[in-house]
Amino acid sequence: MSSKFHKKQFDKSTKTKLEFFNGYFQESFPVFIHGKGWKNIFIYDFFAGKGMDLNGEYGTSLGILNALTCYCEDIRSKHKNVYVILNDKIEHEALNENVRNFLEECRASCSQANNCVLKLNENLIIKGKDFESYFIEIYPRLMNAKHSAKLIFIDPFGFVINNEIFNKLTTIPNTDFICFMPSSYLRRFRDFERFNNFIDTSSLNFDESRPEHCHRVIANYFESMLPTDREYYFSHFSIKKGSNYYGLIFGTNHTLGAEKFLKICWDIDNTTGEANYNIDRELCFNTEQGLLFPEDKMPQKIKEFNREIEELIISGKLETDKAAYEFALKRRCLPKHAAEILNCLAKKNVIEKIRTHNSDIHKYDPIKIVRK
Repeated sequence: MSSKFHKKQFDKSTKTKLEFFNGYFQESFPVFIHGKGWKNIFIYDFFAGKGMDLNGEYGTSLGILNALTCYCEDIRSKHKNVYVILNDKIEHEALNENVRNFLEECRASCSQANNCVLKLNENLIIKGKDFESYFIEIYPRLMNAKHSAKLIFIDPFGFVINNEIFNKLTTIPNTDFICFMPSSYLRRFRDFERFNNFIDTSSLNFDESRPEHCHRVIANYFESMLPTDREYYFSHFSIKKGSNYYGLIFGTNHTLGAEKFLKICWDIDNTTGEANYNIDRELCFNTEQGLLFPEDKMPQKIKEFNREIEELIISGKLETDKAAYEFALKRRCLPKHAAEILNCLAKKNVIEKIRTHNSDIHKYDPIKIVRK
């Protein structure tokens, strides 16, 4: 982590990134608190920085602590054990001071200060370790904690995710992770030997006429390493900053995690759910103007998704509504996109009408799609 990072104000693209980190945490953490399957919840921020910018705006680490203050009573009443591990090799001393100040201010206004759910050096731990060696060190413990939920945030300035670390991240039970990537730099300097220590750059087919797709290319590279016979949901989001492109990659082994992440994606980009800019040069991107042709109102991504899922349903390859919803998540669409097609096919009398769902698909038993 660059020591200069938090000495200036967060810019718009950084705030978009933080919107994802903080938004996803606030979407997913209550699920772990109120869910019966997890006694322990581990939250890792491997590149925590100082915790705030020059103006005191919270980064991921202090944002996590601030969000936790809304759930203190729930943590106590549900008898959950929450562990927060904040790591930064360079800024850990400043981070430690900022965390102490945060806790002091929080306890000064809290009636339960003597029963605080966070105790520094007990379940709130600050580390100053190198990411790769630290991750490899704790990986066996993460694998063995099978009945614990884990949220992992990785926000470096350079590339830190290589094939080995990615494969390990995607095999940890009950784990969601979000990782930030400076994608433009890999596109520009992919011939540098240092990048080949992380990625087989010969496998990256960048289209030089479409630099805005560079993060999508990198994300597709990592997605290609996932075994096809294992249920896993992988997604990504591209962020533009000036002439450069950055991005997030996300992984989870549960449909609810995928829904939570994609909800944030589509809230920011209601055209493709993939970028904070017009990644596919769509005419309908965030426009309030009328379009000349009605077909231009539908993004190409949705057109392709509709065609593909309709073919799979009619051919019988997607046998249940839940399979259709899961297919939507795999294509980085929402369950409501699959529900729209199911309802459309029912109106056309292609399938029998079924009750459809737009979210929380893990709550429902699959319903067989009956073709006519």
